[in-house]
Amino acid sequence: MHTFVLTRIVDATSDEILRFSQVQKHFAYMGEGLSIRCRPLTVCYDGEVLSYLYTIKVDALKFFRTENTSSQQFRVIIRLLDQLLGYGNFSVDDMTVSRVDYCYNIRIEDEDTRLILFDLLQKCPTRAIYTVRDVKYKTSIYSRSKSKTVNVYDKNTERSVKFFVSGNSKNLAKNYERDIVRMELQIKKGHLKYMAKQGVARSAKNWINAETERHYLQKMYGMFPKGDFYALDAAEHIVSYSNLTKTTKRHLIDFLREIAQNDMDTAKRKICYNTYRRYLNILADLGVNPITIPRDCGLSYIQSPFAFPEPQTDGLATIVRA
Repeated sequence: MHTFVLTRIVDATSDEILRFSQVQKHFAYMGEGLSIRCRPLTVCYDGEVLSYLYTIKVDALKFFRTENTSSQQFRVIIRLLDQLLGYGNFSVDDMTVSRVDYCYNIRIEDEDTRLILFDLLQKCPTRAIYTVRDVKYKTSIYSRSKSKTVNVYDKNTERSVKFFVSGNSKNLAKNYERDIVRMELQIKKGHLKYMAKQGVARSAKNWINAETERHYLQKMYGMFPKGDFYALDAAEHIVSYSNLTKTTKRHLIDFLREIAQNDMDTAKRKICYNTYRRYLNILADLGVNPITIPRDCGLSYIQSPFAFPEPQTDGLATIVRA
């Protein structure tokens, strides 16, 4: 998990204002990764404030200075928040989840390999998992809707851009961010509200745990197919020497060649949806990504970064199904 945001609306006349001031004093000692702020939410025409919005933002990767967060770290951060909120006689259960950024990071030290990977990912579907990708970027894949955002990007490039824009060396990549490819799925308030109507409360218990994170990261396979990246000849070889029927082998090889020449959207338009999904599933079972590496890249194989590990849990986590 990358970031999550907890909020609470407080009436301007409530004693919670004073109680939150005690919480804010202790947040000041937490350093990077944990912050709390307050802003007027409802204001009368004469300037009178009727309510305030308190927002707690947690950047778990920055707080722990780690590539990926563990189940144990999830529990640690929730206990810490409970302790901090306790200074105002609150608990995490009194807060509402307003945003969650689930992510998985993988380190690819070779810059050329990262660039080739992002070039390959441009062939992924432009419409998938209820999001739309309408702009192409050299070192990122950005697809969004009103309720979700998918963002796969090169952390070195993202940090370098921030540094050149700001001139602040604090924006350079930290050791735990260097050479990282980040796969991120941001769950926005719209989706959280929708799930609340389905009976899934916007509580930290439901949304801030490793099982729910992995459940949502798995949805990214709807945009980024499973399997490692091979050169076209190698992918065809794996298909040809599989136990599939001759007809299926021929169709799969045609499918791979169509994507190699064009992209997944083009290949999808030329066959029915069920056949398209079946081909992807067969290739996934073979460990072959349908997107192949061009001959002139100087590489014949790239291990897929989209291999999310099983979370180690104590069995108590609530799994959100959506």
